[in-house]
Amino acid sequence: MTEPGKHRVSAESPLGKIGTAVAGVVAGFLVVGLVVLIGVKVFGGGDDKPSTAATTAQSATSSIPDIPVPDVPQSVIDKLPVANTDGKVAKAPIDHKTNSEGMAIEVDKKTVGFAEAGKKPITVIPKSQIGSTTWLPVLRTERGWAQVRLPARPNGATAWIPEAGLNRAKTKWAVQVSLSDDTITITHDGHSKGIWPIGKGKDDTPTPVGETFLLSGFVDPDQTFSPVIYALGSHSATLDSFGGGPGTVAVHGWPTKKGREGKVSHGCIRVPDAALKLFAKLPTGTPVDVTA
Repeated sequence: MTEPGKHRVSAESPLGKIGTAVAGVVAGFLVVGLVVLIGVKVFGGGDDKPSTAATTAQSATSSIPDIPVPDVPQSVIDKLPVANTDGKVAKAPIDHKTNSEGMAIEVDKKTVGFAEAGKKPITVIPKSQIGSTTWLPVLRTERGWAQVRLPARPNGATAWIPEAGLNRAKTKWAVQVSLSDDTITITHDGHSKGIWPIGKGKDDTPTPVGETFLLSGFVDPDQTFSPVIYALGSHSATLDSFGGGPGTVAVHGWPTKKGREGKVSHGCIRVPDAALKLFAKLPTGTPVDVTA
């Protein structure tokens, strides 16, 4: 990781307004056609059926009791960092590699996340992320608990949350980004729905590698390069912020073909319009695998 003090701030603003114009972001969803506000419905309909029934059945047949949920005092909760795109969860276990296989869980209420199942509270997860319902990838489960990927710094941050009362669902959509091939591939049920060339981070502002996920999507009409922007759950390793925002990596368009080829960005992934339109079908929580 880059040492403190060696980070830089970009004057260009791929996601610079996330932290300062939330109201505008929420309104923008209507322009995108409810891109991620209907993410929950996408999880729950069609081929992506919720798996809550299977989870309940598994718990009922297990002879090992669930790990109890500890009572965390409010005084402790108040001091915990928030797991959102502006946050940093310094004590979070790191996992860059585990793929969720499309499984996600809806955090529909303010929830404490733990370093271990039932032990060591480390963060508070809000019920929404940039105007969207919070759906987080599930990496593994253990006796009534789920380890989820967080949208906060550092990249790869995870936490354990109790599953009771939360909806789980599985999507067949997935995204693969190859930085060596300069391509993005979107698949459904293992079948390619399209492969497109991409623009990626420059040498001094590289696109971070590892497993991440689709966090949210929004429209910012002030961004002339690409009003439609899809925020991922990862952040730049070399920039503290993009134009005052939290340095969140995003998938977005660019008005010129030259600006979508090779090492051209501050870490974001620039794609053609066809890829951006297909992103509108992806539910929040969709796994995104970025490889070197």
